[in-house]
Amino acid sequence: MLKRILRFFFLSVGALIVILGLILFYQFQSQVYKKGYSQVEKRINRELKTLGFQIEEKTVREEGFFPRYKVAKLTIEIPFDYSLDKLKEKIRHFSPLKIFEMEEKNLDNQYQIQVNLGFKNIPTHFLKFILKKVRIAILIDDFGYDRGEVVDILLKELNVPLTVSIIPGTPHAKMIAEKAHQNKKEVIVHLPMQPKGNFNNRYRWIIMQGMGEEEIKKTLKLALRNVPYAVGLNNHMGSLITTKDKEMEAVLRAVKGEGLYFVDSRTISSSIAYTLAQKMGIRSSYRQVFLDNEKEESYINGQFKKLILTAKERGWALGIGHVNRVTASTLKKLIYQLDKRKIRLVYVSQVLN
Repeated sequence: MLKRILRFFFLSVGALIVILGLILFYQFQSQVYKKGYSQVEKRINRELKTLGFQIEEKTVREEGFFPRYKVAKLTIEIPFDYSLDKLKEKIRHFSPLKIFEMEEKNLDNQYQIQVNLGFKNIPTHFLKFILKKVRIAILIDDFGYDRGEVVDILLKELNVPLTVSIIPGTPHAKMIAEKAHQNKKEVIVHLPMQPKGNFNNRYRWIIMQGMGEEEIKKTLKLALRNVPYAVGLNNHMGSLITTKDKEMEAVLRAVKGEGLYFVDSRTISSSIAYTLAQKMGIRSSYRQVFLDNEKEESYINGQFKKLILTAKERGWALGIGHVNRVTASTLKKLIYQLDKRKIRLVYVSQVLN
């Protein structure tokens, strides 16, 4: 009996010693982790402050079983103008923090640098640096008159999302639409509309002042037959028609009836076309920058910079250019110089309201 009591006593004492040891070990490990976590946290905050970056979101969760430990996840927005290559280098020098992994991701809508770091062999913080890409849509007007080298550059050599606007009734309208579709370009109708003042009316299908709704609807249907694969419409000329309620309402009802989107080329600042399209519930957008009012490379470069600035301010921008050799060769250079980590080229249908 005494032996049993002694055995139980020693087992109890031994168990108590083990439990106390585990508790002390847990407390020691917890203190070590808390201290290390705190140091990592302070260092990250200091580095982010130096960079001038803001934390957009932060979550902290507990992981593990014995002991439990905190792991933080931070989302940090990168300013658009910040050098991404310099940022990677600066992150590598978050000394004395240990970086376990750093990965770049160039996604459709944003660029990311993901960093897993901590102290010793213990990861404590996951940082996701994100740069929200701006969207730029380029619309090239006046297709249909030519089928030569310039058209090939725009449709074949520019292997990027591009929207081409074809004037219905021009000699090569159908062929250009077919070729554009084959080369994964977005096709829309560049419908002539009456401008202010005198003009040379050489168009097969055009919207004129005084036309009735049925005539406008018929004109659009015939124009669409001549431009296969068209998913939208923008005005060619139209400084008069786009300021007239009656005619524009009729045009937009026809556009809506055909399931098209509408782009106001804004050939005149007093255009009501986009505002009216929005009121009528039509998917629509409008031109912010004309790229090539002057057919010079330096001018187009400057206008393209304006387009990027506009996109930075609002998240997207739509620029219109025209079928000519200078525009084609300049765009070819500009597009392949773009930092695709910051700028996403899209079809016009991707910048609609």
